[in-house]
Amino acid sequence: MGAHDDFFAQAVRERRQQLGNLTMSEVHDRGGPAVPAQARAERGELSANVRPSTFQKFDTGLGWVPGSARAAYYQRRPPVPADTGNPLEPGAQSIDLSLEQLLPLLEAQRSLHTAPISELPKAIEQLDEAISGIVGPFVTSILEANRGTQVHPLIEIAFGEALAAPVSPDDPDATEKQYRRWLIGRADGLDNATQQAFERRYRTRNQTANR
Repeated sequence: MGAHDDFFAQAVRERRQQLGNLTMSEVHDRGGPAVPAQARAERGELSANVRPSTFQKFDTGLGWVPGSARAAYYQRRPPVPADTGNPLEPGAQSIDLSLEQLLPLLEAQRSLHTAPISELPKAIEQLDEAISGIVGPFVTSILEANRGTQVHPLIEIAFGEALAAPVSPDDPDATEKQYRRWLIGRADGLDNATQQAFERRYRTRNQTANR
């Protein structure tokens, strides 16, 4: 995961100006990082090993949605002001987890502990797939609850990178992944039958949720 110092520096400078040309001391007083850390950030010299707590302080001091500073630094995602737009609908409060979903995660964990270094990339990929199988239904629920003409900024921060990744037709979860992309208008190349099936699924979800 690379760092984007220049992008982050510009975002921090512009946000201070938007807040009424706050001084770095004033940002610190609002809960932001110490002045030297802010100065390094605005010079594009923030360490790539910066602690998570520093990003949290940037979010607090600059009035950004939690996670914005980190996403800006590592993913070049524009920070989201905390007072932006409508609140994010939570979706399902809980998701049923079957034994069939849990077993791949346990197997992936064992593989990470026992795999030789040469096989670590494969073990990590196995872990990613297992986590996706568990997190996927929860993400689907959030996207269904927040479907609209514009993707909520918090969804972009939390899931934007994953939802931008291409879907392999050989992926056993390809339909679910395409459905999630369809919910935010990013599923290109779907045939009419698939789109109609997704629309029916979404309508059924809404009817059930409104009962």
